[in-house]
Amino acid sequence: MRRLSPTALAHAFAVLTLALVAGGAPMVAQSPQSPAGGNPQDPGAGATRAPREVEGELLVRFRRGTSNGARTAARVNAGGSLVRAFRAVPDLEQVRLPQGMSVSDALARYRSRPDVVYAEPNYVLHALQSQTTPNDPQFGQLWGLNNAGQSGGTANADINAAEAWSITTGSSNVVVAVIDTGADYTHPDLAANMFRNTADCNANGIDDDGNGYIDDCYGIDTANHDSDPMDDHGHGTHTAGTIGAAGNNGVGVVGVNWNVSVMPCKFLNANGSGSIADAVACLDYVRIMKDRGVNIVATSNSWGGGGYSQALYDAIDAQRQRGILFIAAAGNSTSNNDTGGHYPSSYDLPNIISVAATTRTDALAGFSSFGRHTVHVGAPGLEILSTTPNNTYSTFSGTSMATPHVSGVAALLKAADPSRDWRAIKNLILASGDTIPSLANTVTGKRLNAYSALTCANSIVTSRLHPASSFVSATVNEPIKLAMLNINCANPNGAVSVTVMPGGWTIPLVDDGTGNDQAADDGIYTGEFVPAIEQTYTLTFPGGDVVTVAFPQTYSVMPAAYAYRTIAGTSLNLSDDKVAPVTPPFPLSFGGVTLPTVFVGDNGIMSFSGDITDYFNVPLPAGSFETVVAPFWDDLYPSGPQHVYWDVVGTAPHRELVIEWRNLEMWSCPGGGTVTFQAVFFEDGSDILFNYADTLFGGACAAADNGGSATVGVQVSPARATEISFDAATIDDHTALLWTLQPPPSSPVMNVVPGAVDFGTVALGASLDRTLTVQNVGGGTLTGSAATTAPFSIVSGGACAAADNGGSATVGVQVSPARATQFSFDAATIDDHTALLWTLQPPPSSPVMNVVPGAVDLSRSGRISPNFSRPVRAPR
Repeated sequence: MRRLSPTALAHAFAVLTLALVAGGAPMVAQSPQSPAGGNPQDPGAGATRAPREVEGELLVRFRRGTSNGARTAARVNAGGSLVRAFRAVPDLEQVRLPQGMSVSDALARYRSRPDVVYAEPNYVLHALQSQTTPNDPQFGQLWGLNNAGQSGGTANADINAAEAWSITTGSSNVVVAVIDTGADYTHPDLAANMFRNTADCNANGIDDDGNGYIDDCYGIDTANHDSDPMDDHGHGTHTAGTIGAAGNNGVGVVGVNWNVSVMPCKFLNANGSGSIADAVACLDYVRIMKDRGVNIVATSNSWGGGGYSQALYDAIDAQRQRGILFIAAAGNSTSNNDTGGHYPSSYDLPNIISVAATTRTDALAGFSSFGRHTVHVGAPGLEILSTTPNNTYSTFSGTSMATPHVSGVAALLKAADPSRDWRAIKNLILASGDTIPSLANTVTGKRLNAYSALTCANSIVTSRLHPASSFVSATVNEPIKLAMLNINCANPNGAVSVTVMPGGWTIPLVDDGTGNDQAADDGIYTGEFVPAIEQTYTLTFPGGDVVTVAFPQTYSVMPAAYAYRTIAGTSLNLSDDKVAPVTPPFPLSFGGVTLPTVFVGDNGIMSFSGDITDYFNVPLPAGSFETVVAPFWDDLYPSGPQHVYWDVVGTAPHRELVIEWRNLEMWSCPGGGTVTFQAVFFEDGSDILFNYADTLFGGACAAADNGGSATVGVQVSPARATEISFDAATIDDHTALLWTLQPPPSSPVMNVVPGAVDFGTVALGASLDRTLTVQNVGGGTLTGSAATTAPFSIVSGGACAAADNGGSATVGVQVSPARATQFSFDAATIDDHTALLWTLQPPPSSPVMNVVPGAVDLSRSGRISPNFSRPVRAPR
């Protein structure tokens, strides 16, 4: 159902959203952005749009040990051919599909195979430069390195580079890989600081060092499949100059490092775009060179786009395993990355540093994304002067420009102390910055400070990382990851714990590399909370940071009388694949849980737990999302800002919140037919009404009519949803669906708390009692008996443990350690000329009783589809 590539129109000074289609022909799309970083402007009806994934390509990872024959059979089944395999991510393949095979069909075929771990589109990525401005003398000062108040700036709103240079100006032995549009390695201000793979700097057409690449003197180009990373765009040269334009050479500008080795890998083409596969290939090259002894401390990544890619996640994690930091731009969409991930900066990996952009007055740049629990630090990113190709200098803006400031400081830290590993370098960057009010919505609240990083002493940062949202929709017995950053300069700052209410018990968070903790001693302390029963919990992190965990009830759905709400409404000014929060004047009830805000996206989808910008719809429940309200989740396109509205109608206490999607096109049919629909939330209950005014695109997009390529449903947790349809034409014009809460189950569901009991130390011959609670978290009456085996015994409540209609009963359990060890009794077990050796047993471990199963659903299970033969119910 995705993405056909119309022809495209170039636009100067645009945020580049350009794609590389199959066969390598570049296609350009227009998506300009205002200097303040607002929504992209409307290219107009019929304007061309860059594809979000490479047409006709997939990334597929097979399970380890899958034979070549099985892989070939999978490709034959999808009609695909192998483009390349990757070494950094074993068993990952880039696959090209035959003409006529859609990406969605091929994904379904691959994902149905048990030997496939995942299959995903080959998403398009692009440079995150926000704005290009002319080379004007007023921008010709490196205020980000040393701000004296020039050009209206605020003195010291900089990274204190001049002070840092009194300690170190860098080292040519330290390498930073710039994953970007390449770099002009002949630029007079860069040439001295370019990495050189000397064994292959002879242009002899031979792979002299045996690394798989011919004549890769400066790096490689995965966009054009050669070993010449010369920049034909400008973005990569600009970021390279911020990291390492040569210092004290009397030419142009200076980078954060006077001396460093910059290794370019070009995966973004001349139009500023590239694919996930080409990005992974660059990371593959970095891995190879690191394994061959090149001292690569970090990769600098001023790009992003596309959806979540497991392949890119795996490639970045492979960098972590080799001690390489991945420093990434947070994005230029003025969005909260806590509620809508931006990739690659939002991947949950400890070697990533996500960077926001600040201005010369220490404000957050108007275009910069942010995130209290996902974006780590800020750095100068507005009006940054640096090198550009052909011996030129230009001023660019964006989180792209902030990122190399951080990458440069990482190199300075390694130069000052070669023994520092990625953990110490990352923590010094995060702990040492200057706290500024504009960065309150970041993990550290700090702007980068190079001098403080080099001289850090007793600077503590404690900040919640997981959950990123303050509300979690939970499922009984499904773990919820808890994580907190707790560092003092370079070092972990000691274990922390989370308090759970009701009960007042604590969950210790550990930094030992076990369980959910991805890396030991990195200062990220991790644990998990497993809710045992359906009730509202509060999790209190150190510092009084509270997360609410609740259990929205599942919805039922039936056809309803069509009653469209006519509103003028307030426009959310949404551009393509964007989300905006709506907070009405009354609290919203979703699944019986009261929440203040719903997040509304242009693709016909909403959520109560955060932004969902995904244009590629999936079946429900979708494990990557917590809550979903999807009246018409498809690849919709607002051809201007006036297409998604909200309004409140009626009078208290019976007001209604109306969200309306008005005249939206399909992305792949610019200038074609449109659809109009709305969702209604009620002040006096949890009902949700979907009204469909127009469900027909017609023309070239007729296959998407009536929801033919959409998801329609409501998801209350990653494991529970009610779905009407997925890619099936099930909705019509002038129809409505009413979603109501399902009644509580009438069958009993048993839950035992706690699921495991540690009895501590019990002396031989002694006994100790503990109490279990048997809960009925369903309906009806739960009856039965409890039994166990030695050394445990039931001492109370075992004859008839009863729990009526959600109640509970107690069972007493006693443990009595076994008698002394005995070899035999009245048995012929010893012979002539034999011996027995008696040694002390190790100290007994504490007896631990485990209850299996911890929960039992005594009702008949199974999915019940919506029954549309029921009588139509009038909405409200």
